[in-house]
Amino acid sequence: MKTLTLKSAFLLLTAFCCSAIAQPSDEAIEKLLDASGISKQAAQYPQAVQAGFMQGVQQGAPIPKKTVDLILGSAQQKISPEVVLGKVKERIKSSLTQAEINQLMDWYQSDTGRKIAQAEEKASTMQGYQEMMSQAQTLLGHTKRVETAKRIDDLVGATQFTMAVQEQSGVAVYSAIMFVVAPNQPLDLAPYEAQMQAMAPQMKQSIEQMVTVSFVYSYQDIADSELASYEKFLAKPVTAKFNKLAMQGVNQGFQIVLADWAADIGKIIVEEQAATAG
Repeated sequence: MKTLTLKSAFLLLTAFCCSAIAQPSDEAIEKLLDASGISKQAAQYPQAVQAGFMQGVQQGAPIPKKTVDLILGSAQQKISPEVVLGKVKERIKSSLTQAEINQLMDWYQSDTGRKIAQAEEKASTMQGYQEMMSQAQTLLGHTKRVETAKRIDDLVGATQFTMAVQEQSGVAVYSAIMFVVAPNQPLDLAPYEAQMQAMAPQMKQSIEQMVTVSFVYSYQDIADSELASYEKFLAKPVTAKFNKLAMQGVNQGFQIVLADWAADIGKIIVEEQAATAG
């Protein structure tokens, strides 16, 4: 039997290391996004943006129904889940190894992992949102679950992420409207940013409460022991890394689709103004 030389041992070690850090396959990433519930949640993004826009309409200046309908239709077309998911996949492919994906899949394919992912998916639907809002005050009365929800929020950064997305969407829509109102003037975001900064504490408190309600609603049928297991999973470095990458990808994707939507809003307003003037 031939003796293993230093050179051949080095080559074997190199091959092993390369296989361990190799980029995961597209199929493996697809399975991870499906198992974690991110894919199905992304499918709800157009409806979520539409709901947020309608809430703003109800609280702001009146907008003609035709214009509102056109903007809602634009959101359905421009807020593309595929674009957002594409950015998530890019982040994961460049930063997660197959071994790390395998660790994550072990959890998501467990009984508890499946139950939690399904609960989060259900809560992300429009029906789930409506039920959650109707039960908000009752849900906030479950003190123990509220505390759990706040710990989970800290682990996944849901409030921070939601604030970032709202800020992006607000700037995108404001920019589009100002372009229509004053097309020949340079865009000045200072007044808008000052207003948003003044509203930031109240906005953060409102979002934190909404996230808490969302988590309490989502996990209402999950046992305390299973939620404790979930918290341990979220605290793992590989899970924190995955969640951070996913949110970065969603954030980047949202910037793209929101810019497209804002540009379309500008066109809609111009066309509606022209039709009214004509």
